[in-house]
Amino acid sequence: MSKIAGIGKIGRERLSRILESNPPIVTSELVASILNISRKEASRSLYRWNKNGWVQRVKRGVYIPVPLGSTSDSPVIENPYFVADSIYSPGYIGGFSAVKHWDLTEQIIETTYYFTSKQVKDRSPSYNSTTFKIKTIKPNKIFGLKSIWMGSKKVFISDPTKTLIDIIEDPKLVGGMRIVEDIYREYLDSDYFNLEKIIEYAMLINNRTVMKRLGFLTEATHTDKIPYDTLCLFQSEISSGYSFFDTTTKGNLTNDKWKLKITKSWKKQYDRKK
Repeated sequence: MSKIAGIGKIGRERLSRILESNPPIVTSELVASILNISRKEASRSLYRWNKNGWVQRVKRGVYIPVPLGSTSDSPVIENPYFVADSIYSPGYIGGFSAVKHWDLTEQIIETTYYFTSKQVKDRSPSYNSTTFKIKTIKPNKIFGLKSIWMGSKKVFISDPTKTLIDIIEDPKLVGGMRIVEDIYREYLDSDYFNLEKIIEYAMLINNRTVMKRLGFLTEATHTDKIPYDTLCLFQSEISSGYSFFDTTTKGNLTNDKWKLKITKSWKKQYDRKK
């Protein structure tokens, strides 16, 4: 990005019209729509504004406004949730970002996690100094969401229960089942705990491995929050094949009740319940 340079009166008026609604990103489509000009002319305007340092290019056709007073060549993206949503929507903020939003971990999370129904080539993009983790999911898995509002801008985020189900389905999102266990314990002890939603979402996600992991994890944590009849329901929904309990540390032992491949440490913890 060039250092901030002056622009003419017409250019300044046009840029002011674009930025007055405080958009998280600026595209040629947005510029063309607001200014009622062609896409080609809009692209030229964005090129000039970027060259003069008034907007910063984050990827082809996508720019972010540069905060007044910024001296960095790569200014920090102030609203990464909205940038992710603007680029990858339809989808929602999930994974570790949602875990942190709902205060289910004390870990510092700097990466923005976004679940999208789009096919994405680069799943770990970095725009300026902001990193993202993008996960492609089927459209029918976009449910269990809450809205986040910042001014007039809205973005969706997985609710606490959907956040839990998502990381049980894909433990790699948070670094493995040990971290999932910590988050699960926090969830069970929080006001977010909702048994009906756990059952509903576990069914809606339509992945039998989720039932296996949820059942095993519940018994391994020795919680009394999940009643016996719910565990029986989970068990009735599992498949006969064996799945890995933790895809980050693939175990070679088995748990026959939940049809899972587990590590020695998880077997030891699970067996203590008996």
